[in-house]
Amino acid sequence: MHFVLKHTGATYQRMVNKVFKHQIGKNMKAYIDDMVVKSITFEQHLKDLEEVFSILSSCQMKLNPAKCVFTIKVGRFLGFLVSNKGIKSNPKKIQAILDIIPP
Repeated sequence: MHFVLKHTGATYQRMVNKVFKHQIGKNMKAYIDDMVVKSITFEQHLKDLEEVFSILSSCQMKLNPAKCVFTIKVGRFLGFLVSNKGIKSNPKKIQAILDIIPP
């Protein structure tokens, strides 16, 4: 007999919101299984990561090392390019729109 899990994304998002309620909005952004820890200085970033890893450990959550990236200056998050200068559209995602010839 097969069981179909429904609403797993929403359930997982609620769990992430509850577990990281003090970090989200302060030094973290999270959307289902995509998480970004952001900090102003490198020293603060180390403290923020330590806090996040402590929470992960206490909840027995594990990260996939193949999908983890640390101390980057520019990265992709939910299809956008994120950097210390802000959030920009990913050129690969909008190329079709840029290539449209006006009528």
